[in-house]
Amino acid sequence: MSAHGDPRVTAVEENLIAQFRLLAGTEHVEALPDDDVVAFTRDLAFPLFNAICGARFAAGSEARRTAELVDGYVARGLPFLWWATPSTMTPEMDAVLRERGIDPRPEPGMHVRLAGPVDARLRAGVDISLSPVTEELVAVMASGFGFPDFVVEPLRLALADFGPDVLFHVVARVGGEAVSTGSVFVTGRTAGVYNIATVEPARRQGLGYAVTATLMNLAQRRGCTEAVLMASEMGRPTYERLGFVEVCQTPQYMWVPSP
Repeated sequence: MSAHGDPRVTAVEENLIAQFRLLAGTEHVEALPDDDVVAFTRDLAFPLFNAICGARFAAGSEARRTAELVDGYVARGLPFLWWATPSTMTPEMDAVLRERGIDPRPEPGMHVRLAGPVDARLRAGVDISLSPVTEELVAVMASGFGFPDFVVEPLRLALADFGPDVLFHVVARVGGEAVSTGSVFVTGRTAGVYNIATVEPARRQGLGYAVTATLMNLAQRRGCTEAVLMASEMGRPTYERLGFVEVCQTPQYMWVPSP
């Protein structure tokens, strides 16, 4: 259970950290040997491939360990991400990051019970179906998030390493064209909803709602009893309409080298 004693917070934290831990164990990144944090690197100028998560440092060592990690990543000169959760970020750690000019971007961790089918509100002409990890899927995802083109193939290879029982995806098509995606990462009875992305021309048409609802229904049919996600400012109202409530903050500390 999380330090806050709320099992909903625990579900948010464990699902996120488990995903990072699985990626750290693949050939696509080089995992740091530390046993008190999940951290990995790659010679790719993209934060998700140079990331830190799940830090649980011994009492009294938080500031020192944070400084060691951050300074090592900064020295490499590649963008990196420190994704925090309530039990993996302390005031001492936060202070070290801020001292180096790395301020957090607030991001609510949200939770909902999966208690019955959700109406996806599909409009005419929209089809949503399960999808393997294809270049098309990842290209839509990258476009929706504004990722650079050079990330598409490394991301496709990384996602393909996760079996469909652990990570599954859907694609929404309008007139046969893929325009929106979403994924679920499963830990036990928890469905972590990630990668809800819609290409810019197809936004504000209810596709994010429909994709998320479809993923919730698929997850429930696979035995999940709760869903969690980390919401963007743009996506939060949609998730609230689907019953998600904020249970914690999962801030992202991101460093990007100066041009």
